[in-house]
Amino acid sequence: GSTTKQFSDLYLADGAQILFGDDSEITLTHDADKGLTIKHAATGDDKFPTLTLAAGDTDIAVNDVIGAIDFVAPDEGTGTDAITTAGSIRVISEGDFAADNNAAKMSFMLGASGAASEVMSVSSAGALTVSGNLIVSGTTTTVSSTTIEVNDPLLFLAQNNTSADAVDIGFFGAYDTSGSQDLYAGLFRDANDG
Repeated sequence: GSTTKQFSDLYLADGAQILFGDDSEITLTHDADKGLTIKHAATGDDKFPTLTLAAGDTDIAVNDVIGAIDFVAPDEGTGTDAITTAGSIRVISEGDFAADNNAAKMSFMLGASGAASEVMSVSSAGALTVSGNLIVSGTTTTVSSTTIEVNDPLLFLAQNNTSADAVDIGFFGAYDTSGSQDLYAGLFRDANDG
């Protein structure tokens, strides 16, 4: 092949490999009936495979997509919504790129009825934004912060009504930062615990 005479299709057998580099250190291997594996053959520390999505745009502006991984089922027989993008992970610029700026957010998109839309994002400042409910599962959840700001009443609810509830004590409070209102605070316990 060349820039003017390109190959059209490439057929490789089960388990076939494509090797890159003078030392063939990067391999792309077919995992039969499963997918592809990218491997760095070097055995030393800090030798790992890297997949880079590089945008050719020479003037990145706010909301430009730098790279994306899309998930789609194009052969779904029912068509319409079923064959649109079901999910996507994207990196999107938060402003015009410059010599001192490459701020971007990572956007997680999912479909419900139609093309995928953003349901969660992580900003360049590390702010996590979730459009739906946030459900935390585990025996211990630690939040480390000097300030936790809640715009609406914060309420801890147990998932069921048994005495074995994992979360049964919560704190609620409200105050006016101007100092003109009193502070209201209290504790509540699961009724099953008395």
